[in-house]
Amino acid sequence: MASNMHVFDPAGDMTFILQSMVVKEPRKSSSLLSSTRKFAKVYMRVSSKRLMMASPVFKAMLKHCFMEGLTLRATGKVEVPLPDDDPVAFALLMDIVHGTKARAPPQMDTLFLTTLAILVDKYRLQQYVATSSDMWVDSLRDEIPKTLTPDLLHWLCISWVFRRPIEFNMVTRIAERESLGQDLDTYSQVLNANLPIPQRVIESILSRRIKAIRNCFDIIGRYIDMLQLSAPRCTSSRNESHRYTCNNVLLGSLLESSTSLGLWPPADVPYRDLNFKFVAHEVMQIKVVSFCSKMGFTNQPSGSHGVKAEIGAALGKVKTRFSGLHLKDFD
Repeated sequence: MASNMHVFDPAGDMTFILQSMVVKEPRKSSSLLSSTRKFAKVYMRVSSKRLMMASPVFKAMLKHCFMEGLTLRATGKVEVPLPDDDPVAFALLMDIVHGTKARAPPQMDTLFLTTLAILVDKYRLQQYVATSSDMWVDSLRDEIPKTLTPDLLHWLCISWVFRRPIEFNMVTRIAERESLGQDLDTYSQVLNANLPIPQRVIESILSRRIKAIRNCFDIIGRYIDMLQLSAPRCTSSRNESHRYTCNNVLLGSLLESSTSLGLWPPADVPYRDLNFKFVAHEVMQIKVVSFCSKMGFTNQPSGSHGVKAEIGAALGKVKTRFSGLHLKDFD
């Protein structure tokens, strides 16, 4: 046991028992080709006083009528098994809690930082690790994905637990723009763990995704109605018949292009297999032409009497509105 004992306080009255996976590769002479996995126990001697000061979770465990607290008061020491906690990440947190020289993690990357975030959230250690967590996040900021990947959910966890507003906004912006609606799973397959991301955050992202896509379709619908019901967009001085013909050509081209792009009629909520980024891109591909431009009666570059430009401007406003969540809104 001595080789697996990590002492954070020599006078510590509390011992955590964790598990470390040991992978043994098969010998060349062995008929078994697959490696074997075993778990070795890792012991950590800590101070219950330090733990209670740092963590409300351990404070409740040791001061109230839980078995651990009763044992500690009766015998002056207690062992607490933590089989689900990563021993390397947990040891790093114990260094911080006890004010000992922090050991360097084997590799500080997105997955290890996510593991730390899971433990920090589990034991509510945010205040104690704030300075260290800022350094960790700053050192890995360039690893934040630019698109929706499994690591984006890891970074949503990291930014939430460590209260990082800029990163939280960046990550949720990508999620609400690129999610297909059923791909925001808070269970991490690679870590085999649930990520501590509140359901209200996920629900807000998904709700905003639907609103953003609906707004794109609403823009198309608004201009279809406008061209059907309002006065002609064409201001040609030729005659009224020309202006109405021009308007009908505008409407027809808008309907034809929107239909060929799969944008009209709009898909049904919850817009399965669609994301805001794709729909917004397709809206910008809509071709709107006027009778004036077809007949060579206008020198407008777009030839749509401003309809195409207005659609682009309206879409720009939608993109501005749906630019990620703000951490302060969840406090």
